[in-house]
Amino acid sequence: MSLADKLKELRDNQNWSQKTLAKMMNLHRSKISRIETGKVIPDYQTLVKFAEVFKIEKDYLVMELDQQNRKPEEKGFVAKESLEDPELVMISQLFEKEPELKKHLVELHLLPPRRRAFYVDLIINTIKVNQRHPDKM
Repeated sequence: MSLADKLKELRDNQNWSQKTLAKMMNLHRSKISRIETGKVIPDYQTLVKFAEVFKIEKDYLVMELDQQNRKPEEKGFVAKESLEDPELVMISQLFEKEPELKKHLVELHLLPPRRRAFYVDLIINTIKVNQRHPDKM
């Protein structure tokens, strides 16, 4: 069973939505979706967090990560999402129009986890408010 299948099965066994699990993991729901579909391979720390949330041995998940990382045909850079993904195309276009944004997102990624989570929440909530009240901003 693949890592993606194991994680989806664990979540289903708990009767949790992706949104619920995302909140528990301090991740965005779409990240959970991409992990469960195999588009993204989580790093070791994320797998440990999954094991803690599901109250299972981390080896159950880490074994799969080790097997995926040992595939000999995977040399060099591996794209984790299709370049034809419309969201990635839009993000790429945004980076072209707003070059400073990319630099600041890298800085955001390098912040300590709690501070990064604060700013991510701030950005998400600002966008949500703008969507509800587009003419007030």
